Amino acid sequence: MLSSPRNMFNTIALLVLFFSPMMLETSGLEVSLDRSFLPHKEGAPCSQLVCRVTGNSASVKSVTMSKVKVNGDPSELLAVTADAPEMDISVDTIRGNGTLRDNSAILYVDLSNVSSCQSEYVTCEISYTTESGQSEQAFSIAGPGKPSRFTATTQTHRETLLPVQEARPIRYKTGSPFLSELWFLGEKITKVEGKFETLSDRLDRRLSQNIDAVQSRAGTLENSVLERVSSVETDFSSRVSRLEDRVSSILLSESPDTSSDVAQSLADMERRLKDMRTELDGMNQSRAVYHGDQNQEEQPVLCERGMGFDVTKSYPAYITMPHKTINRQILCDTHTDGGGWIIFQRRTKGDLDFYRNWTSYKNGFGSIDGDFWLGNDVIHKLTDEHPYELRVDMRYQSKGWFAEYSSFRIDDESNKYRLHLGSPSGPAQNGKTDLSYHKNGDFSTFDRDNDLSSANCAVNCHGAWWYKDCRYTTLNGLWDDTSAKGVYWYTGSVRLYPYFTEMKIRKVKTGNTD
Repeated sequence: MLSSPRNMFNTIALLVLFFSPMMLETSGLEVSLDRSFLPHKEGAPCSQLVCRVTGNSASVKSVTMSKVKVNGDPSELLAVTADAPEMDISVDTIRGNGTLRDNSAILYVDLSNVSSCQSEYVTCEISYTTESGQSEQAFSIAGPGKPSRFTATTQTHRETLLPVQEARPIRYKTGSPFLSELWFLGEKITKVEGKFETLSDRLDRRLSQNIDAVQSRAGTLENSVLERVSSVETDFSSRVSRLEDRVSSILLSESPDTSSDVAQSLADMERRLKDMRTELDGMNQSRAVYHGDQNQEEQPVLCERGMGFDVTKSYPAYITMPHKTINRQILCDTHTDGGGWIIFQRRTKGDLDFYRNWTSYKNGFGSIDGDFWLGNDVIHKLTDEHPYELRVDMRYQSKGWFAEYSSFRIDDESNKYRLHLGSPSGPAQNGKTDLSYHKNGDFSTFDRDNDLSSANCAVNCHGAWWYKDCRYTTLNGLWDDTSAKGVYWYTGSVRLYPYFTEMKIRKVKTGNTD
């Protein structure tokens, strides 16, 4: 990474441009527009759109998702209003649904027209009322253009809300107000890109200077350590030689006290050897710490949202750290979508049997640096004290899949660790046959049958889960098995038998509290 600092900071500049939260707080409104390009298959979506709106201090009146061609008028895809808070669409190559509830809205739209996916802008326009009662409008925009190639890896472009009223008034007298705003936004982006280019050059120079300084100090410290080790080794050899000579002379002596002198000399030599060995071990440990992967002072103390976007830090993808609420170690994902995810289920090796009883799942099992289940009591305690969102990451046939849920909570043991889920998103969900099917289901193990089936789903599926009757997903089944007992996830169109699974939670951003 350090070999090409300019490329790294050019990437950082783009991230700051499209993810900066500064604009989200000025209008009391938070909006994100996600656009995912999917592998092109006949009849399948080639692009998935998700618009999320949260009115913090503003009151959301309506949210409209539209597409617009260059030099063309906007074409409305889906809209929800205070009077019509739920809406579905299923026309030709467009499928979607949207809700506006509790001053928050979420719109999902799938496009299966390749031309639309490749060449059209997508906008999410919001009408809202400020705290002072003034009516305003704002929008987020994504596109145009297609990704570099349609591959098996999902490509996502995310845009952040630009409050229109702070940039300039909306002009509806033009033939296409969206194109007018796009033109103005293009000018703004050009200016910002210029500023980031200047900042990139400055950061590039500073980084190069810091790297040179660190490398120089590293060389000095390493030479110092090597000199000290060499000195100790030389002294060690010299002392051993002197002791050997002394022992030899005593053994050749005819003194009647020879045996006691030999014993005393050997004890003295053993003590000295032990002291020198301790000194050498201390030197080697100091050297190992210096050449370690990461300085202890750079380790984060909290697993929190946005830690992966901090350009001043370079954390490993996974870090173990203590968590005060549950008083135990956790495994933190620091990179995915900005990081801050607490992992409570992980299967990467398949060497740990997840077919366990109620008590095992209650207390947790496995190793934090391998496969494990964190424990239902711990998961309940975390999700009961603060709103959390859920992300499920999987790999199947060398492709990454994920599903996200806007909220996640499980009840306590007396309520059978019942599952509560929010709205789903991501390519591994369809809102019906994914984990959504298990919503409000009770947790079951082979010795505690809480499912709705006449059979014992935990036994039939060789695991433990919120089964219902019996499952569309189960990530605690038999590893590397494609039968009904295997690890399984159904997206609605694809049946996954993943060889890598992670279930992780992150605090939901509510107001000024992360």
